[in-house]
Amino acid sequence: MNKTRQKGYGYKNLLADVAQENYAPIYLFLGEEGFLANNGILALKRALLSPDEESWNLAEFHGKESNGDELVAFLCTLPIVGSRRVAIIHDFDQWKVADTESLFPLLEDMPDYAYLIARARSIDRRTKFYRFAQARGQIVDVSPLDAPEAAAWLMDRGRELGLRFSPRVARAMVDQVGLSLWQLDKELEKLACYKDPDDTVVTEADVAALVITGREVADNTIFKFTDAVAVGDRKGAMALLQELLLSGREPLSILTMIARQLRIIAFAVEGARVGISFQEISRELKVPGFVVQRALSQGQRMGATGIRGALLATFQADREIKSGFHEPGNALELLVVRLTASIDETHRR
Repeated sequence: MNKTRQKGYGYKNLLADVAQENYAPIYLFLGEEGFLANNGILALKRALLSPDEESWNLAEFHGKESNGDELVAFLCTLPIVGSRRVAIIHDFDQWKVADTESLFPLLEDMPDYAYLIARARSIDRRTKFYRFAQARGQIVDVSPLDAPEAAAWLMDRGRELGLRFSPRVARAMVDQVGLSLWQLDKELEKLACYKDPDDTVVTEADVAALVITGREVADNTIFKFTDAVAVGDRKGAMALLQELLLSGREPLSILTMIARQLRIIAFAVEGARVGISFQEISRELKVPGFVVQRALSQGQRMGATGIRGALLATFQADREIKSGFHEPGNALELLVVRLTASIDETHRR
């Protein structure tokens, strides 16, 4: 059945169509949210093929390891046992435009039994394949969710697991974990195991006690930590360290994050000093431009001597933890003292 893409067609629209057995011959999952893409593809696989049929009538192709001729040959072969044949292309955005040319005769006249599912994080919308998917199939938008959308998703997913969330608690959990649906789902499963079947309402206390702070949230805390260090704010830096420790992260992991941010600051400051462009620094460090901008601002406040002292302090903390000279938490607290003392000394000069 040929269908024109609906505006704003997303994961929920796909599940609604699957529930009504309303299928398109071509699907393109487009966007960065891997959790939604993976679960959408899984829903289609389960709907189109029974477990017994999968071994005969399902083929999965992976980016550069495959080509159009293999896919066309598979879909042009009549189904064995079942009535449908399904091909899935993962990392379709790794294919060059020329690699897709052999698909078009098939896409122009797809057999009734054939279904093609492609997964791409991004794609040139001027390409012939995109236009085919738009005109003859469905483009499923799996862009990352913003915070309100993630909170709404969390409440829906929580209901599936037998949990009840108020909007306020759902937003608090998103604030703590971040926008990664993989991580949110993992934390939801943990809460489902913890909660009593007779008490399924999740509270802020439950979230604070059980949910681990997500990587992106922890990264933001590290930015705040180095901001505090850069101005010699020992009390503020110590409070942010405690926040990271309470998130459940291992002390060595926290130390690695601190050391990485200090290295970014050192590289950014030195790069700017010798005339390397802002864009080149960003590319070399493989971090967004705003991270470089913030690192330069922090580095200017710390000064060259302060940066060197901070890097040496992290090396010393690493050695003390691994040698057992200090208990990890104590070593990190001592690191804060050394970092802020180094910055204070630099500012007094």
